Amino acid sequence: MKDPTEFPLLHLPLLAIKEVLSTLSPLDLFNFSLASLKSKKIAKYFFKQHLKLQYRLWLDIEEELAVGIIGTENIYYFKLISDKTKDGLCEERKLFKYSEDPLSDFKKYVEYAIDNFCWPVSSLYFNLGAFIAQNISIIDWLKFHVEPFSYFYLKSNIVSDEYVSYFLNNIEVDSNLVLATKISDNFQLVLPRSIEILEIHQSDFVTLDQLSSFDCELITLYNTKISNQELNQFFKNWMTSKSNINLQTFSIHIENMESLETIFDLPHEVVDPGTVRTLRRWIHPFTVTGGIDIKRDDGRIATFFIEPYMEFLHLVMLAH
Repeated sequence: MKDPTEFPLLHLPLLAIKEVLSTLSPLDLFNFSLASLKSKKIAKYFFKQHLKLQYRLWLDIEEELAVGIIGTENIYYFKLISDKTKDGLCEERKLFKYSEDPLSDFKKYVEYAIDNFCWPVSSLYFNLGAFIAQNISIIDWLKFHVEPFSYFYLKSNIVSDEYVSYFLNNIEVDSNLVLATKISDNFQLVLPRSIEILEIHQSDFVTLDQLSSFDCELITLYNTKISNQELNQFFKNWMTSKSNINLQTFSIHIENMESLETIFDLPHEVVDPGTVRTLRRWIHPFTVTGGIDIKRDDGRIATFFIEPYMEFLHLVMLAH
């Protein structure tokens, strides 16, 4: 990691420096701290005196590595590149840095931000196909240097059973998991109990038994092989409190409107199409017109409606 050019404002009085620093973006502040040992000390002091600047890091591990800085309405990025012609280029809140070894320098930037500014890593986007040979070592590095994630997104175009399992067995996750990876049909997904939100893009490996074991508050499944009869059983189990007690929001692809006849072959009520209710979709208010209601044995209601998604139909359940 090379030091950038010395910043002229280092020659200003300390009070003037503070005033200038308060106008800079977190990306500029971070870059300023790399100028010299003196600028590093000034930047660290500035952050300690301005606790309202509670920044967090977003790690983007794919072919083009990036360290995002979150804490304002915008996300600022350091992007590690192997193209010398783009070194130092600024573009839409992004600063490009040339590196002969982007992955090693990426780790250095992250460790520097954590060690010097105490910025936690809250989010991770990890393409498991970008550095296949180093996936295990990257996960080991994350385990050693990074605090629990609140959100992570795993992606790949390769079958990733081994890496997904290794990740979940070694990385602590606070709440939110998105799986956009290729998974083999016989994969058994075992989730940490801390995961509250689960979204699976290629969920054809998910069986009824696996779905029933997911103790999440929000579940979204795309490209599923779960049948209409199995969905019918899934909702019957929910109604009798046999599984998924904590489920609040559920969304799953269905083939067509005729599927509802099989799925709702259970006690239910068709709500008048003129009835408009404000429910909650996860934590957000959501208006539902009409719908289908089922009741759990403890009195809790779940309302269903159909939502178009691209060329598919999704059956959405909101418990209330």
